[in-house]
Amino acid sequence: MKIIIGSPVKGFALKETLKKHLTQQGHQIVDTGCYSTEKFAKYPSIGERVAYSLVQGEGELAINICGSGTGAAIGIDKFSGVLAIASESVKTARLARIVNGANCLCLGEDIVTQELACEIADAFIQAEFLNNPDAKPEIKNFWLEAYNEMLARGTKPVQREIEYLD
Repeated sequence: MKIIIGSPVKGFALKETLKKHLTQQGHQIVDTGCYSTEKFAKYPSIGERVAYSLVQGEGELAINICGSGTGAAIGIDKFSGVLAIASESVKTARLARIVNGANCLCLGEDIVTQELACEIADAFIQAEFLNNPDAKPEIKNFWLEAYNEMLARGTKPVQREIEYLD
């Protein structure tokens, strides 16, 4: 699977760990930046770069990382075509895909260990929207209705350069 990944400086180390882990799992990685820790990259510009790549179909899923995962989620979830969640657990990541159809996982480098981040990413990637045999058809229909409504909200992301703090 092709997975888009991005982070500002705070999140860079976790991004590099996830890139290595996911590549070893057989996934292709599209890295939208930042590419070094030399300059402070602003997280909203990274979020829009991840969103743009996701909406353009450059990958099937995305992972956006920052210090807490919160800024990464807020910075990207405003764009149409993106359903982002900040997650600190395997269960939340899995259910966000199955129930909500989330297509962007946001993680916090200061919140989860590298090992847990890899487990969360694996659960997110392996889960499939609506793949819950125990859910009644009317519940699945509601999940699909909510998914379509949420996916349509927001503004379209544009191609954007990484913005840095001067």
